[in-house]
Amino acid sequence: MSGRRWVITAAVLFVAALSGWAVFLSGRGPANADRWVTVVGFFGTTVLAAGSFAAGWSASRSPASARQAAAADRVAASGAADASGGGRANTGIEGYGDGRTAQVNRSGDATARGPGSVANTGVSRTPRT
Repeated sequence: MSGRRWVITAAVLFVAALSGWAVFLSGRGPANADRWVTVVGFFGTTVLAAGSFAAGWSASRSPASARQAAAADRVAASGAADASGGGRANTGIEGYGDGRTAQVNRSGDATARGPGSVANTGVSRTPRT
């Protein structure tokens, strides 16, 4: 359902509930209405609190790309890198695997020479310890 339909549906339900509430209280009389308002107010507040919690939880479960679109790591047209003697040559992205998006465009050449040397031209993520 689209956002506009949700708003219209919520407005219609709100007006219907308010109308039903007015009819119900008018049949009970002013002497008993205050007790009913207290009981229904408590349950209404509880339902609103539960709905707010559910909406917040749902928003926190949205895809990482929607939450972190502005927090993407990017590399474009990087130069060349050379490593030897156990070093690291990197023309792409290295970092922790924290769910951030990464984009590498036309990375340069990375060359590793010798034992223990590492070359990276793309995305290299390591877990946080």
